[in-house]
Amino acid sequence: MLLADDWIETGSQASAARSMVEECGGQWAGCSVVVDQTAPARRADLGVHSIVTAAELPAWDGQS
Repeated sequence: MLLADDWIETGSQASAARSMVEECGGQWAGCSVVVDQTAPARRADLGVHSIVTAAELPAWDGQS
């Protein structure tokens, strides 16, 4: 199974999904996200592939 999400922060939801998939006999393929904010070790464990990291996002000035 490949999980697709918009933003991953701690990885707890992806980890729970992975557990359910594996408990049902499925195979975890990884997690594809737009924005990644996970720690490097967690990212590697879950197989996270992202477009950008949260640190790469431009600062928002509160306008428009």
